[in-house]
Amino acid sequence: MANPQAAPDTTEAPPKKRSWAIPVAFTLCLFLSISASSGIAYLVLFPEPIQAPLVNQNDEQQDVLISQLEQNLAQMQQQLNTLEQQGEVLSTYLRHSSANSLKHIMIDQEVNIQAYLKVMKSAIDDLAKITPRTRKWNEEYQIQLDLALKGSLEREDLLKLLKTGDPAKASSP
Repeated sequence: MANPQAAPDTTEAPPKKRSWAIPVAFTLCLFLSISASSGIAYLVLFPEPIQAPLVNQNDEQQDVLISQLEQNLAQMQQQLNTLEQQGEVLSTYLRHSSANSLKHIMIDQEVNIQAYLKVMKSAIDDLAKITPRTRKWNEEYQIQLDLALKGSLEREDLLKLLKTGDPAKASSP
């Protein structure tokens, strides 16, 4: 039989010692990884500027360069003045060119034709009011006059779009 008063089983395992090696290794690996990626990012984002060698020039060389630049500036200013004078001559020539004059004459003719057609339309309407049984005749001529007026307006617009080197049109935006 079993002895009821037997001593309880005291075979408990002794408490395990925590190993600090694994957390320390993990922390060290994490620190190295962060340091390496930060270093690479810094080198990529902020590369060292290329240092240009310093130019050692004495005062005489700098004076020579300055005088050459001043001479170039004076030559360019002369060229600019010459081009401005030539531009004025060309704009005067364009202002008096035959193509430009012809364009303005044709535009004036179209305006005069439009004024004549408007007067004619009004006169035919007045004649139709005076003369009995002319309503159909009046409507037919009014349609024809409207078409002629519309064509004249279109021609005037096309003439205004015609580019003849008009300096007044070219200089205004």
